[in-house]
Amino acid sequence: MLRRRSRFSGAGYGDARWQGLGDAVVEALAAGRGLPWASLAFILGIAGYFALPAEPSAGFLIALSGGLGVLVLRGRRRGEAALLLLLGALVVSGLATGALRTVLVAAPVLERARTVTLEGFVATVEETESGVRLEVAVVAAKGLRADVMPERVRVTVRSRLDAPLRVADGVRVRARLMPPPGAVMPGSYDYSFRAFFDGIGATGFAFGAPQRVDLGTAPLLLRLKAGLGALRMTIAGRVQAALGETVAGALAVALIVGDRTAIPPDVTEVLRTAGLAHILAISGLHMALFSGAVFFVARAGLALSRKLADEQPIDIWASGAALAAATFYLLVSGTSVATQRAFAMTVLVLLGRLVGRRALTLRNAALAALVILVATPEALLDPGFQMSFAAVVALIAAYEELLARRTPARREPDGGGAGVTAVAVSGLRVSTRWLGAILLTSLIAGTATGAIGAYHFHRVAPLGPLVNLLAMPVVTLIVMPFAVLSLALMPLGLELLPLAAMGAGLDLVVAMSRWAAERTPGDGIVGAPSLIATLLVVTTGALLCLAPRGTRKLAGIPLALAIWLQSVDRHPDMLIAENGRHVALRDPAGRLMVTARPTGFAGEMWLRADGVGPKSFAERHLTRGRMNCDALGCVATAHAATSGSPLVVALTRAPEGLAEDCERADILVTPLQAPTDCAARWIFDGPRLARDGATALYFDVDETAAEPGREEAAALSVGTEEPARPARQGSAAEPGQRRIGPPARVGVSLGNASDDDLDEKPPGLAGSLAAISVEKRAGRPRARQGEGGQTEGEQAEAEQLGGKQTGGMQIEESEAQDTRQRQVRADATATPMRAMQAPGVPSASLSGSGAKGQGHPALRVTAVPSYRWRRPWTPSVPVAQ
Repeated sequence: MLRRRSRFSGAGYGDARWQGLGDAVVEALAAGRGLPWASLAFILGIAGYFALPAEPSAGFLIALSGGLGVLVLRGRRRGEAALLLLLGALVVSGLATGALRTVLVAAPVLERARTVTLEGFVATVEETESGVRLEVAVVAAKGLRADVMPERVRVTVRSRLDAPLRVADGVRVRARLMPPPGAVMPGSYDYSFRAFFDGIGATGFAFGAPQRVDLGTAPLLLRLKAGLGALRMTIAGRVQAALGETVAGALAVALIVGDRTAIPPDVTEVLRTAGLAHILAISGLHMALFSGAVFFVARAGLALSRKLADEQPIDIWASGAALAAATFYLLVSGTSVATQRAFAMTVLVLLGRLVGRRALTLRNAALAALVILVATPEALLDPGFQMSFAAVVALIAAYEELLARRTPARREPDGGGAGVTAVAVSGLRVSTRWLGAILLTSLIAGTATGAIGAYHFHRVAPLGPLVNLLAMPVVTLIVMPFAVLSLALMPLGLELLPLAAMGAGLDLVVAMSRWAAERTPGDGIVGAPSLIATLLVVTTGALLCLAPRGTRKLAGIPLALAIWLQSVDRHPDMLIAENGRHVALRDPAGRLMVTARPTGFAGEMWLRADGVGPKSFAERHLTRGRMNCDALGCVATAHAATSGSPLVVALTRAPEGLAEDCERADILVTPLQAPTDCAARWIFDGPRLARDGATALYFDVDETAAEPGREEAAALSVGTEEPARPARQGSAAEPGQRRIGPPARVGVSLGNASDDDLDEKPPGLAGSLAAISVEKRAGRPRARQGEGGQTEGEQAEAEQLGGKQTGGMQIEESEAQDTRQRQVRADATATPMRAMQAPGVPSASLSGSGAKGQGHPALRVTAVPSYRWRRPWTPSVPVAQ
């Protein structure tokens, strides 16, 4: 120890302050902090890989990391510390791991929408509200070349099936396939990122029911998965038979076999609002309770024999039984990513018990994280991974600190006295400590995951600690133990009573959740926080948990910065979907209005990110009755959240409307390719959105154009350099104006993925660590992401209403709703767009910028794209001509 300490003290550090820091580092290394620090360096390397502007050479990074590793080993043999070199090697190893993983999983991704006939084996089957979602391992695809044929596709079947499909069944289906969609707004959940690493090259919907065909023997992995699927269905059927089609039955199936499709959406929403949604995902809590129950029951049974207890290692035997139980639970619960993480951590804990070492340590947590990230580095951007390990690290560090500060007298209190009174006092003391531990655990875990959860889910649970204090004893003592008992008794047909007790406990948990949800203001929706502020809060937690003693006071610096950045953060004034068919914009009162269905994926995410709860969704729908529309498109006005003149926005759906909308509108949004001489000031057409993805716009007062009689000098700020576009015909180019050049590529636009093709995932940091390097505005970084389009269900709904679909926007007959608006029929005799007046805007402003004739300052528009650069997983959005 003295020899190691000399490397951090003395001449190398000069004064006492640096010497004290060196001693603190040595003390932390001796306490087992070395592996957690190494894992942090490795994590930084993975994060850096996903933030790179271009794909690096995997071979070069592997060679570089190997060379640095050799230098570290040579330095260690010479007695040199080489800590900086070691950290550098770990960072480069993280970069190499991410690059290698991308090379290994790379598979063809559909570049544009296609209608094809697929043949393949069913890989997964999932029941949804709108039908059955199939993942198909493609064997053949009529109409696609072999080199562009996706290996796996995800298809939603809405037609009635003659018989249920099973994993490993051979099927033939005619389907409309689209590239996996990006995210709905910059910085949100990117489905295309997850699809790339899951090997899914297209999503879409089926025309009719799939046909069963004989494709030969299915791959071995699918056959094994089919056997496990049959076992899971059998267990789920037994649970439903015992509890019926009730909420408790649906929750019991979710907790035992991991199938959440039967849980009513309102129950899921209530659990999220109350802060109990974590009990739905089979994660570390469930795995620990399941395997822990088996461990203690097995150990107690073995301890009944004095001879076994005295002569045999019953702890090791009980740990082996718990490990077997955890493996069984992993298989029957569906082997989801979250369950795999929980299983890895449980295995490390039980192995530590087997070798007689402490089970829950920061070293074990770091080792579990390294094991997972080496195999799947993309898991770093998964919300479940981030929240799971944030909670585990915070809990371990907090309890280690509490134990270190307790005096010996408090660790072993005097239990003096005897008789009934002493037993009662002892029992009360134990119960109080247990409840206090539950409350403390809830507070620590909630604090550790609060900022991450708020970023991903745009919500917090203010009553979460209280509800967890009330509900977790029920889950710990009733729900999970009886779940284990029911599985153990199921082969004997004796599962009815344990399942009844489990169902009663779940009913009580739901009742507590409803009570808390009713008392949570605004359903806990807080809107999307700043990414950089969120990362600074995470940095604060990392310093508190892992920094050497004496340096933790530095955690106040990133925390203060996070608070300041969040205080100056602002939400977008306008959002444009990646397909150019939907927008979100603010009305004169500053409220965000959406043209997409508020209950659809895009509309819901936009509103939640702006801090709007589900109860207010209906009033935020910008229907065609609230805009001026004809057969060629719609006209609306976009307002800044603060001040300034409104801007006229044209949503052009037909090529015939482009010329007039280019002349009249301030902002042109279209899935088509705009003419190169389009005079609109800000153009977001198909080629631009195909390159940039979903785009967020920010309006600011343009002081240079606020003087009376002065022409507006509007500027378009983007994250990448662009050539200046031509000015309006007959006028010179205006100061500061940039041009959006001709499109780099043109494809064919035929729809987008449906909402059902998007997993119910949070819109959070997944794929967004790359946003650290994206242009920041007003303290807010804007990352990469995009949006989906009109669903097949919306088309069918429009047909049932007698409406007509034009480019994803329904045109229907309705009554006049406002004297300021003109609702026109979408037929051949519709009123031309140029003769229409945007709601609430004088017609004079249609011919120029939003600053003219308004008496308000002109606005400057800043556009923040989702994708500043192209990576292998970046979606390719089709473009209509």
